[in-house]
Amino acid sequence: MKLVQARWYHRGRISPIRLIVVHSMEWVERPTTAEECAKMFATMNRQASAHACVDANSVVRCVRDQDTAWAAPGGNADGLQLELAGFARQTRAEWLDAYGKAMLGQAAGVIAGWARAHKIPVRRLTRAELRAGKRGITSHADISAVYRRSDHSDPGGNFPWDVLLDLVAGELGDAAGREEVEVPAWKRPLSWPPTTKGDDVKVWQRQMRKRGWRLDVDGWYSGADGEACMAFQEEKGLKATGVVDEATWRAAWTAPIT
Repeated sequence: MKLVQARWYHRGRISPIRLIVVHSMEWVERPTTAEECAKMFATMNRQASAHACVDANSVVRCVRDQDTAWAAPGGNADGLQLELAGFARQTRAEWLDAYGKAMLGQAAGVIAGWARAHKIPVRRLTRAELRAGKRGITSHADISAVYRRSDHSDPGGNFPWDVLLDLVAGELGDAAGREEVEVPAWKRPLSWPPTTKGDDVKVWQRQMRKRGWRLDVDGWYSGADGEACMAFQEEKGLKATGVVDEATWRAAWTAPIT
C-alpha cells in the first residue's frame, strides 16, 4: 500500500489490536476515490483518520497498523479502520455492481493481511460479542450502537458482509463456500475448545439452527456459541460446560425438540 500519512492520529497503541472496523466513505465511486479520501485525511482540520482507504483499483494507507487512527470512538484503541468507497444508503445490488465487486476484492486483500498479521478471526462479531471484547470484524454502525460515542450507520444495512467475508476467506486459503455434508449423530462426534474454527463447527451450528437456536453458521466457535451450547446442555439434562462433547453432539441430532 502506498502511504499518504493522515494528519490526525495517535502514535502507538494503548490496547492490542482485536478489531477490523469497516466504514463507508460516503464518497462517490471513482477510480481515484481512495486517493481523494486519503488526501482529505492528510489535510483537513476535522480530527479524523483511518488506517486504509479502498476503491475499485487501489488501496491507500493513511495510518500504520502500530498507530491509532481516529475513526470510530470506542473502537479506535484496539481497531484497524478500513474506509470503502460508497455510501451507507446503497442497496445490495449497488454494493455488488462491477465497481463494488472490484472494491470488495481489494478490501478482502487488506483484511486478509490484517487478519493474518494480527490473528483476527474472519467473522463478523455480534454486538454482544463486540461488547464482550471478542476478536473479529465489525462495522462503524455496531461500534456506535455498542459504545454510544458516535451515531454512524455505515456501511449500511444492505452491505454484503457474506460476499466480503467469503472473499477474505478465499484470500486466506479457507474452504469458505464449500458444500458440507452433515454428519449423522452416530458418526465420529467431536469436541473443540471455544476458539476453534472448522467445518465440524459449521455442521454443529447448522444443526442447532434447525433446532431453533439463533447461531451464525460461520465455522467459528464464539462466546455466543458457547452460551447457546450451555443452555442446550442444561435443557437436555447434560453437564453444562459450554463445550460440545460427544453427548452434546449426539443430542443435537437425537434429543427431542421441546
